[in-house]
Amino acid sequence: MIWRLTYTSAARGPTGRSGFQFVAMSPGTPPDVARAVTPYMTYHPPPGASSAPGPDELAGFPTALVYGREGTYAVLARCRYTGRDYSGRYGNFLGQAVVATPEEMAGLRPIEFWDSPLWDSALRDSSLEDSSLRGAAPRDSLSRDTATGDSSLWDVSLRDSPNGESPLRDAPLRDAPLRDAPLRDAPLRDATLRDATLRDASPGGPSPEESEGDGASSWDPSAGLPPGAAFDPESLVAWLDGERAHDRLASVLDAVTTVLVAGHGRVVLVAEDAELIARWIAVVSYSLPAGMAAGLSFITYTADPEAAPYLVVGTVPAACPEGGFRFDEPFVRPGTPPGRFAQVIADCWRTGDLDGIDAVGEVIGEEGGSDPAFPGEGAAARVTSGASEGDHSGESGPVSPPGGSAAGGSDGARRVSPADGAAPGTPDRSGGVSRLDGAAALLALCRGDTSVSAAEQQVAARLVRDQGVPGWVRSAVPPVLPAFGFDLTAALADAVPEAAEHCVRLALAEPGARRRLPAVRLRGGLPKEFRTAIAEAADLGMLAGVVGLADRVGGAIDADGVVAAAAACARRGDGEVAAAIRATPGAWREAMVAGVVTGAESAPAAVRRAMLTPEACAALGDRDWTRAPRTGGLVLSACADRLTATAGLIALEVHGLPDLEELLGVLWSEPPTVPECRWLVERLAPVLPRFAVLRGLPRRVFDVVPLEAEETVRLARLIDERLPDLADAARTVLAYGDVLRAGPEEDVARFLAAMRPGEPPAGRDGGDETEGGVGAGAALAERALAGVARVLAGRTPLARARVLIAAPGAVRDALIRHWLAAGLDRRARADLAEIGVRLADANVTAAPLERWADGLGRFGRRQIESALADRDPGLAAAWRGSRRRGA
Repeated sequence: MIWRLTYTSAARGPTGRSGFQFVAMSPGTPPDVARAVTPYMTYHPPPGASSAPGPDELAGFPTALVYGREGTYAVLARCRYTGRDYSGRYGNFLGQAVVATPEEMAGLRPIEFWDSPLWDSALRDSSLEDSSLRGAAPRDSLSRDTATGDSSLWDVSLRDSPNGESPLRDAPLRDAPLRDAPLRDAPLRDATLRDATLRDASPGGPSPEESEGDGASSWDPSAGLPPGAAFDPESLVAWLDGERAHDRLASVLDAVTTVLVAGHGRVVLVAEDAELIARWIAVVSYSLPAGMAAGLSFITYTADPEAAPYLVVGTVPAACPEGGFRFDEPFVRPGTPPGRFAQVIADCWRTGDLDGIDAVGEVIGEEGGSDPAFPGEGAAARVTSGASEGDHSGESGPVSPPGGSAAGGSDGARRVSPADGAAPGTPDRSGGVSRLDGAAALLALCRGDTSVSAAEQQVAARLVRDQGVPGWVRSAVPPVLPAFGFDLTAALADAVPEAAEHCVRLALAEPGARRRLPAVRLRGGLPKEFRTAIAEAADLGMLAGVVGLADRVGGAIDADGVVAAAAACARRGDGEVAAAIRATPGAWREAMVAGVVTGAESAPAAVRRAMLTPEACAALGDRDWTRAPRTGGLVLSACADRLTATAGLIALEVHGLPDLEELLGVLWSEPPTVPECRWLVERLAPVLPRFAVLRGLPRRVFDVVPLEAEETVRLARLIDERLPDLADAARTVLAYGDVLRAGPEEDVARFLAAMRPGEPPAGRDGGDETEGGVGAGAALAERALAGVARVLAGRTPLARARVLIAAPGAVRDALIRHWLAAGLDRRARADLAEIGVRLADANVTAAPLERWADGLGRFGRRQIESALADRDPGLAAAWRGSRRRGA
């Protein structure tokens, strides 16, 4: 619905009062529409103008065309000074307003209504405006009927209003709450500058027709809003060229877009002729995408620019002695150059390239066209730069309400909110880039401009991702791709095959960008680029990255190239093997492994050992190592399965594996378990004696296992049977078992004769167990004798003495040491004293026992003597006699 309202000073209005008020409006106009229009109904003559102007002077007063957004409404108003009112007092003006929805304004720039025929036409088929008022609007004073207060007009308005109530009767004209729907939420259909040119050549909608009676044109609201023809783009191209005003345009446009991005502030335009200001506003409006132009509030003339609540404010020099853009004076270049958008658009006007201006708007898109910056971003925008010419400071500070005097001398408070211009909190161009700059940067890039910054390219990339790729970009991009950065190229990759290829080239050169690479598949595979990247990979990790990229995008690589590159890296020792193999896609992993093995085999020994960490060996896995025995030996020596690894190492001996003993030593640094030793004896018995490390295993296995366990005894029998030359330790274990099962003391002594602690058996080559010697070794014999001592400790002193008398001296001394170390109570001391007496009777000397007895004090000897006397007085007497001799 489109509503039209007329405002002036009348003798009598709808409420019966006189003064400034709405004197005509469309039938059914809602009260909130009237409230929205009221702040726009204001006009003050220029400072210094005649206070009682005549008809010729009135024609020179500037026209104020005003545009703004009020909630869900777009408000257009035109105010013209008319001089006297109905009472003859000067100060009257005629205000006309048109209120429409954004949909009804679609495709139109508000400034196009500067000379619209609707201002000079009456409503057609409307019961509101009778024939006596048609044509009254453009006159310098109201018709006689309105001036005298004819109420027939308001009777119709009341009849057509809901519930028969006037929309103005209860609607206050000040501080009226407005709907707060933001500008960017309103759908706007974009329109190109070419469309505007065609429209101005052949205006759409019905042409104004002469109404009956007074010759005034008529307007049918159902036919839409008819724009004027004063400012079509083609004529503006010629005008700018004639004025050589393109540099000034860039400065003005830069200032306007800055306040648009900021969402606050104002740009002041100064000229005696309001039409010149309107012309500049038209150029700015056509320079912006249609959605942003719809958010550009402006006024072509105000007597108080400092209080005007619009983004673009026109005024006369007398009202603004300093600052602003002064169009009646020569242009002075500002100290700060204009931004990217302003420069690109000004150049388009310079060359008459209206398609270029449309192209920038197309990048912004319909959804983003009302907001010049990305929602939710950053710091307050820079609103001072470019807002003035030379040393003049422009009006660019925040606007604070209220703004000037409202209609009829009343104060009409009006606030500039985000809906009036742009989203707040948008990025400063000095530290960020707006959507407008990003869109213009894309056009500049496509036309060969290499000065576009990385930040501008990133914003352009985001625009393309959000809005899609315009058709003109698809054909313009391929020739200039070398100037495109990764992010922008990636954004175009889905729509432009050449961009996909360039994006992959950049990813090859910048490994850090690969994670941001979109899902693309190459048409030709870029064989040259991938072959070069594979061959020049600095280490295994980089090689894996290139292979992964090729697998992801369909790059042309071959297995031989991967093998050769991996071998070169491994030969130098560059890269982590395990990480590279993990990073390599499954289809190419075997080629990577083959290359690593080949390179490691030919690398210096130190490099090979450094490369083949436990993790690397695990990653290489089980394979045929006959062609790479050096590498295979290191891998096998780190294998968790020591049995298979041992067999593998032995098999590599015939293939030239060096340092086999060292590798076996690493593998068997810990003693084998009983099952492991059984496996080795059963499968590798013939070769075990050839290797020192393996020769020691049949002994070392018994160092950590229970000697009396059944599986231990079975292993000892197997070793004694299969490896008799390596069975000393096994025989010790078997003798230990025999001792535990023996009955008579003579049998015990016979089995103990096989145990010779601290010395190897006669006729055998002994050695320290830590070096893999073949003898039983002191440690195993001591373990066995300690077990025998525990068992014999349960027998009588007489039985123990008989065992000691029959046993070898070393065994005898070892058993006594274990008994002494076990701790002695009174009974145990008496037992040892009795054993000593019986050994002395048999002329057998036991040095450890003698040292113990000699060390007893007098009280200890008497206690033992007393205990022996209780057993046998003869034992006590023999003990006493031996102590006297010892003393």
